Amino acid sequence: MEPVKDLAEEREREASAEVARARRALEDVEKQLAQLRTYRAEYQQRQTEGAADGVRLQNYHAFLGRLSAAVEQQDKEVVVALAALERATDAWRERRIEAASIGRAVTKLATGERRIADRRAQREADDRSIQQLVQNRERH
Repeated sequence: MEPVKDLAEEREREASAEVARARRALEDVEKQLAQLRTYRAEYQQRQTEGAADGVRLQNYHAFLGRLSAAVEQQDKEVVVALAALERATDAWRERRIEAASIGRAVTKLATGERRIADRRAQREADDRSIQQLVQNRERH
């Protein structure tokens, strides 16, 4: 049963590593989103402070539109990364429960086996004691 326990523990470790990877991925896309939002806000602030002619204003709005589309796309990536993190966390919880259950079963089996071995050893010791007693009586 130890190999089964080891396998369950390994699966739990792998699931834990996947949670860590998913968390880092989420942090990365959230950071990118924050940077895009900051850049967009700074760009809007700079452009509203200066004078603008028609072409420059048109370019400003076009770029701002592309920047807003990038923010929306990054928002979607955050949602996807968050869902991946939730799935990885759920899988890790399942693996943790599985590993703990198997660990308890292995411990219970080992305890039972030890009790059986202890009883057998006690029986053998008792049998030897009885044999020695009988042999001693036969000599006297």
